[in-house]
Formats: sequence, C-alpha cells, structure tokens
Amino acid sequence: MNRPKEFHGHRNHNFDLLRILFATLVILAHAYVLSGQYPDLLVRYTHTQYNLGSLAVSGFFLLSGFLIVQSWSRDPDIVDYAWKRLLRIVPGYLVAAVLSTIVIGLLAPGVSHFFYHFNHHFPESILLFGPPSTPAVFPHSVFENQIDDSLWTIPYELRCYLLVVVFGICGLLRRRWPVVILLIISLFLMADPSVLSTHWHKIYFLTGEPWPAARLLATFLVGACFYLFRNRIVFQTSFAMVAAILLIGILCFLPRYFEPAAVTLGAYLLFYAGDRMPFQRTAWIKRMPDISYGVYLYGWPIEALWLWYRHTSPWITFLAATTLAYFVGWLSWRYIERPMLKLKRRPAHRPRLVMVEPPTDEMLII
Repeated sequence: MNRPKEFHGHRNHNFDLLRILFATLVILAHAYVLSGQYPDLLVRYTHTQYNLGSLAVSGFFLLSGFLIVQSWSRDPDIVDYAWKRLLRIVPGYLVAAVLSTIVIGLLAPGVSHFFYHFNHHFPESILLFGPPSTPAVFPHSVFENQIDDSLWTIPYELRCYLLVVVFGICGLLRRRWPVVILLIISLFLMADPSVLSTHWHKIYFLTGEPWPAARLLATFLVGACFYLFRNRIVFQTSFAMVAAILLIGILCFLPRYFEPAAVTLGAYLLFYAGDRMPFQRTAWIKRMPDISYGVYLYGWPIEALWLWYRHTSPWITFLAATTLAYFVGWLSWRYIERPMLKLKRRPAHRPRLVMVEPPTDEMLII
C-alpha cells in the first residue's frame, strides 16, 4: 500500500517544488491577463473557464488543506497554531503590499501626485489582507488600479485556517464525517453557483464572495480529507491513470462539472505526483529555499511594471517576470519569511493552551 511520504512523518520536499510550480503558473496566467491577450492556453485548449490561474490556485489550496490540518493534528494548541499561521502569512504579505505600492507608485504613476490621492480604503484593504486599494496607477488598462491582484486569495486562505481551528476545538477533525459533509455541500455550490443565496451579502465579511468562497473552501477541504483519510488512501499508477482518463472524459462530455472534477480527481493526481516525484531524497531539494510565497506575492507587480515599460508578448513577459520574481522571492524568503519563521520555536517558559482530544489511530503520524 503506497501512501504519501508525509504520512510517514517526514517532510515531503516534493510539495515545496509543486508550490513553486504553481506560483510560476500564476505568473504565466497573469501574463495573458495583463497583456490583454486572455484567454490563456488552458482555456483555449479545454474550451472551459478553467484557466491556468485557477489550476495553480487550486493546487495551492489542496496542498494547504493537507498541510494545515496536519499541523493542527500534530500540535492542537490554539495559540501556537495561530502564531505559526500569522508568521507564515502576515509579514510577507505586509512587506509585499506596502513595497509594491511604493515602487509602482514611484515608477509608473497613472495620476500626478499619486500618494496624495490615498484615502482610508488603502489601510482598510491592508488590514483585511486583500489587494491594496489605491488610486489608478496603470491608465488605459482593465486593471488600472490593481497594484497586486494576486493577493485576493489570502483572505480566503486565512478563513480556511480559522475553520480548521473551529473544527479542531469541536473535535470534528477527529470524527471526520462533518468535514466530508461540508466538502460535499461546498462541491455542490461550486458546481452550481446559481443556488447561492441572494442574501449572501449578510455574511460577506465572514465568507467573502460566494462563488470563490465555495470553490476555495471545497479545494481546501479536499486537501484536508487527503490528510484525514491518509491511512486509507492507496496510491497506485493504475488508479492515477483511471483518474486522468475520467478527468479527460468529464472535460469532453460534461465540461460544466470539470472544475469539481479537477479539484477531486486532480487532487489524487497531485498527491500521487507528490509521492512519486524522484526528488524527495536528493540533496539539492532539501537545501532549496521556499520561494513559492514570495514568487506568488511579487509576480503580478513585476509583470505589471514590465508591461508598463515594454509591451511584449505573454511568453516574453512570463520569462522576464519569472526570472525577476524568483530573485525577489528569494530575497523575501531570505530576509523576511525565514527570519519570521524562526520565531515559531516555542519559548520553554510559555504555558501551552492545548485542546485535548482522545488519541486515535487517525491522529497518529506513523
């Protein structure tokens, strides 16, 4: 029985490589969007609305669901969990949002005296961990006031982190079936957005936009279920081939349901790849810096600035922006993210607030 290497208590460095791949796909997707040549390759060849950006974001949330639930299960301490999540997300986000705003405001102002036109919407957008709300900076563009639109996913990820806390405190992660029920509901809403309530705005602050909330929640929960049911999941090449064939069949004959299929069947292929990729034990991948978050944070503003000065094709934009984003992503990891992550180490004198759950086989990392 083949299970992912994460199930055996070891860090799976293949996941790090997959996150960098997804961050790179986001840059490619945005190269088409920002250059005004959308749709991208995936939309053209699949004849659906499922684009490269959606594919990459789904990959991020699948891995996040798996790893975040694993983190809580290993150490169900509310304070420690929250501290780790904040250290991982917030410092990198704050520096990227503020730095991107300053650099783009100086180098490509769309209005005179750009910084004098700021209002309360900018700090509000930062406090909500979304894209910075600024005056128009790229005139004659569909995204003229978008400094970094990649950041729209971060509030949804933080909501998923909070949901893990709630489920963990209530013991629902241990029981598992409530997670499966919520997953089925979110997949249904994802497949048929028309059933979403017109009164969604009453809970908007808690959930965000209805369809992205349902889509990203479903994706996160699929990843969570791959962790929760890790002792029952078998990874075999024959199963992966069947999943790929079913995914192609749904794309050809039931394109309306391709996105839920991509999240579920694609999740099997993703974790199968994470298990079988031949890089896990190589020395170079163990030393590789985790630049994926920085690449994701800075890809959009780098591309936007590049296209402001050079109106190149999507592929040239992608290659140039990827090179620069990798470098800036390394700087972010080296000087911001990694120093912050070192603060995760628990001081010996700090008392722990732990939600105690009866140990079960499913909670053990073998």
